[in-house]
Amino acid sequence: MITPEEFIDRWDVNKYGPLNKFNRQDLMVTEFSDDVKGFLSIGGLPETPPPYLEFSSPQIRPITNVFDMPQHFKRYWFLGSTGSGDPICITEKEENIVFLNNGDNYKEIFVNSSINQFAECILAYVSMIDKAIEVNGEDAFIDNDIPKSVVDWLKEELERIDSKCMQAGFFWSTEYENLFE
Repeated sequence: MITPEEFIDRWDVNKYGPLNKFNRQDLMVTEFSDDVKGFLSIGGLPETPPPYLEFSSPQIRPITNVFDMPQHFKRYWFLGSTGSGDPICITEKEENIVFLNNGDNYKEIFVNSSINQFAECILAYVSMIDKAIEVNGEDAFIDNDIPKSVVDWLKEELERIDSKCMQAGFFWSTEYENLFE
């Protein structure tokens, strides 16, 4: 599993944008493990990584403190959002990364088993884009002109990082399928 230091080393801020590191003091009031607290405060999350994600506020708080939602959502801690505006959260006890589908009564959709695996999957996705551009030119990703070998590589990487994330209907399996549209 990737460490926050390895994530920083592998994330090219000049190419992909800044990392937002979460305030260690804010994290201390949470029940999250030291691993989660360390990853968010040392490594952080990219501000706007592909595939169309946004983590522009380096604050972590229950989603019920961010949006007007019923109290049973309090176990979800808001990290950012998808390109569709779905909140991306970390679950309080399991520490899974999920998004809440705002088009389906905020149904929980699994993203990754841990924050470390989430960060590593983002790196794999960015690498896939780089590989596609290397083979098919600057607009390869935008034009969805991604070689099958590169898409196959991405699937293998995502499965290696977190085998659960590629189950049907989950975030990364859906992003993978979108590459064929």
